[in-house]
Amino acid sequence: MLEYSCVTTDRLRCFSLKLSKGARVGVLGQRDSGKEDVINVALGLKKAVSGDVFLDGQSVLSLSEVEMNEVRWARISAVFYDPYAMFNPIYDVASHFAEIVVSHGLGDYHVAVELAKEFLRILGGKEELLYKYPSDLTPLEAKKVSIAMASFLEPDYILLDDIEYKLNDNGRASILNALINLMGTISSGFLILDNDPAVLSRLSNYFLVVYRGEVVEEGEEVVFQPYHPYTMDLLSGNLGERNLDGKGCRYSENCKFSSFKCKEREPKFTSVGKSNVKCFMYPW
Repeated sequence: MLEYSCVTTDRLRCFSLKLSKGARVGVLGQRDSGKEDVINVALGLKKAVSGDVFLDGQSVLSLSEVEMNEVRWARISAVFYDPYAMFNPIYDVASHFAEIVVSHGLGDYHVAVELAKEFLRILGGKEELLYKYPSDLTPLEAKKVSIAMASFLEPDYILLDDIEYKLNDNGRASILNALINLMGTISSGFLILDNDPAVLSRLSNYFLVVYRGEVVEEGEEVVFQPYHPYTMDLLSGNLGERNLDGKGCRYSENCKFSSFKCKEREPKFTSVGKSNVKCFMYPW
C-alpha cells in the first residue's frame, strides 16, 4: 500500500490517498493545482511541511538517500510531464536502462536491454529507440521510452504526470493505448495526474479532484457525475478568469453558487452519491 497521510507542502494542502497494487487512480486538476508535488514528495525530491508518505507501513520521508535510491524505480517510479528531463543527454537510451538495472543489482547491460526491448514492444515502440540519444527522440518516442523506464522493473507503483507534453491528438491517442496495454500486462498500481478528464476516464477507476492544492471531490464516478462546482466548471470548460483563494471554501471567489457562508467557513467532506464532496450545497 502506498499511503499519503495529510501531506502538506507549499503547494499541497493535507493531501491524503491510499493506492494499492493493481489500482488505477486519477488526480484531476489544472496545472497550477500543485498536483505535481504528489510525485515529488513520494520520490523524495521535495520535502513535506507536514504529513507523511508510507510504503507498506514504512515512512518514505524518513528514509536516507541511499535507502531512497533502492525504492526509486524498483518500488516507486514516475513519468514526468517533460520526459526529456529523465535523461542524461550524453548517454544513449540503452545506457539509461542499464544504469537502473545495475544500480539495483538486478543484472548487467544485456539483461537491461532485453527487458527494455520487451517493454518497448508492449508500448508500441521499436527497439531501435534504445540506440538513439535523448536529443534524437521525438516527443512521442521520448514519452514511450520514459514509460518503459518507469515500468520495466515492474515496480509496485507508477506515478504519471500529464501525458500530453508536445503531443498532437494522434500522439496522445498512441500513449493512451500504450498505457492501457501496459496496465493489462503488469500488476503495478497506477496514479495518473492530468488536467484532461477524457484521459483519466480511460485510465482510472477512482478519481480525486484537486483545486489549488486541496482535494475538493473524490469518488468512482467523479468525471461522469460531478458534484463540486469546480469539478463541474472544469469538465464543462467554463472556468472563469478569476483564480483566487477564498477565505472559507477555496473556490468561493470563483463559484457561481457561492454564498456568504462559503466565503467565511471551510466545508467538510459530505457523502453524495458515490462521491465525497467539500461543498455546502450538499448538507443532506
